[in-house]
Amino acid sequence: MTIDVLPDRPSYNIVPCFACGATYIYKGRRGELNGRFCSMRCQAAYDDGFTAQPAEQPDTLIGWRVAAGGEIGGDYYANLLKCIPIPMKRTADGFKINCAGCQKEFESLGLRCCSDKCERRYRERQANIALMAEVGIEPAKKRPCAAPGCSSTIPKWRKGRAVSKSARFCSPACSRRAKRATERLPDTSREPT
Repeated sequence: MTIDVLPDRPSYNIVPCFACGATYIYKGRRGELNGRFCSMRCQAAYDDGFTAQPAEQPDTLIGWRVAAGGEIGGDYYANLLKCIPIPMKRTADGFKINCAGCQKEFESLGLRCCSDKCERRYRERQANIALMAEVGIEPAKKRPCAAPGCSSTIPKWRKGRAVSKSARFCSPACSRRAKRATERLPDTSREPT
């Protein structure tokens, strides 16, 4: 008499999400969640027009980070491919990245934008840039913020009013940070006697 020591493994149907492209175990319709999506957020994003980006366009990425295998969060592939590493902080569920739409930091579980609204705005901006390039129009260069460590640009409008052309900082917080940084610097104009 032979006894099977290992039970038969269950077979899983692993499918890609229609919105984000991540693979998950298909379990059919569960409540309001359609079985074609990994989460309600992806289902809502797909309903609003978001589709997964094809994998054949690696040139759209600005950098790489190791997410699985090797040193998590390392710059190995960025250095190998001579790309700039994407700044990412690991969290319990995902990574903190800057939203492609509003540039604010958020916890990403695989999406590039923090909300459906930002995703729509980002895709509209990319379509406008593509249309302008097709016609031969160069988009206007935005002025960078002069605060140390800030990578944002100075907005054209703030609270319904046009921002002055002499503005050097993107926000009052950046202005205060730059003022504190200059106060900490030692005065090198005077020579010791």
